[in-house]
Amino acid sequence: MNKKKVILVTGAGSGLGKSIAEELINKGHIVYGTYQTNSDTKANGITLIKSDITSKNDNQALIEKILQHEKQIDVIINNAGITLSGPTLNFSVEDFQKILDINVVGPFRLIKMAFSSKTKPSLIINITSLNAFLSVPNFGLYAASKHALEALGLALRYELAPRTKVVSVTPGALKREGPTKMSHKPAREKFPILNWIIPLTSQNKVAKIVANLTDTPSIPRRVIIGRDAQIINMMQRILPSFIFDRILFFIWNKK
Repeated sequence: MNKKKVILVTGAGSGLGKSIAEELINKGHIVYGTYQTNSDTKANGITLIKSDITSKNDNQALIEKILQHEKQIDVIINNAGITLSGPTLNFSVEDFQKILDINVVGPFRLIKMAFSSKTKPSLIINITSLNAFLSVPNFGLYAASKHALEALGLALRYELAPRTKVVSVTPGALKREGPTKMSHKPAREKFPILNWIIPLTSQNKVAKIVANLTDTPSIPRRVIIGRDAQIINMMQRILPSFIFDRILFFIWNKK
């Protein structure tokens, strides 16, 4: 039986973060999750704590509260994040600063505070995206933030080894509850066959893989989840850059 661990999941109130936290509970771990709109509560065995990832005081209080009750934090899963989509230059500097603060600076702040304690986490899992290695039109700010989070995690992977392992979990497009409004026509609408060739990935699948990583002795630098992310990663590695570039221009210009 694997050792019970104390695990912190940011953005665990809904969506992927909630699925990850519930899967970890099912594996017998002690799970704390951050949530922005509710007070401290219990949900399916998860201890939810109201916390703003962009607030130094909230992050400090979060770490101190968990350490007060558990004496240690074994795993941090940086899942909280936001997405902005639309023409890149239509966004303001403040929009860019906001997404960076939530998606990159927030995880950095939380990790730094966790490492200021005597007990250091043994594993950090950063939830990135296929946009961590693919930047496409209308997702410039989001892709920039995910590129940055992946780069941050990779540096920490080498700096904190062997005591702490760091991995980027890179899902492709996820199935979500209810319709998703987009400011543009996505590729899956332009080319409906893509929905058959590269189906959306379920949040439960990602959650199971993330939960299994907490008990895996050998941690890779990146875990790619979803057929779309895997195919795009392979195409980037084997195709000449000018061909890959033409494919993206073709998709972008298709009406």
